[in-house]
Amino acid sequence: MIGVAVEATGVFLAFVGGPDGSSADDAGLGPYDEIVLRGARAVGERAGLGKVIALRSSTGSWRDAESASSGSDQNDGAGPGELRVSAGSGEILVRFSDDEVAGQIPVPDLGPFARVVVGTHEVRGDEDTLAVRVSRISPWQLTDKAGPSFQGAIREALVVVATGRSVPNRQRQPASPSGPAAKRPEPAKVDAPSPASAPAPADDDAAPSVWVERERRAPNIYISRPDPKR
Repeated sequence: MIGVAVEATGVFLAFVGGPDGSSADDAGLGPYDEIVLRGARAVGERAGLGKVIALRSSTGSWRDAESASSGSDQNDGAGPGELRVSAGSGEILVRFSDDEVAGQIPVPDLGPFARVVVGTHEVRGDEDTLAVRVSRISPWQLTDKAGPSFQGAIREALVVVATGRSVPNRQRQPASPSGPAAKRPEPAKVDAPSPASAPAPADDDAAPSVWVERERRAPNIYISRPDPKR
């Protein structure tokens, strides 16, 4: 019986440079259904369960979460490490997102790429710079590779997934600005009452049916009499 090797599918995370640097041909940790990078953590998710697989140290380098410690940060003399995300012989897609922002238009998937490298100040897909940031604690600012309408947009997290797998949408989908507006149900029409059946107006607003003189004053009567003879 001849065994056939089956290549694992999914995304892998490897360390480039730094104390946990991997060799160029090392696939790294994985495979995972997706890898989510947010803040100083990289989380590998598999079958709906997430696990922290990498942490960024105080010096800015990425470390394996199992070996990262406060002592190792002080001995970090190998320079700032980067993260390399790949899918073996396959390709990967990248999505930038903000989980808690309602009504935000989602950024289209970027890629496919053979690999994505996440450094301290930039994210690169193959040779293209996808996003930059001014410091290691700042959010990502997208470049023109995301499209003219998203250039300069700010996003906190990025998700990497292998092609052929759907990237879960972590944002609330807003209605398309160019699409037709949602129609509200029209209120039920009520036939106007006929004049015969219409209710009488209130006493204060109603005009009297017969005009009457509200105040009668005594008329002034003048009688002309001849003057008496003197």
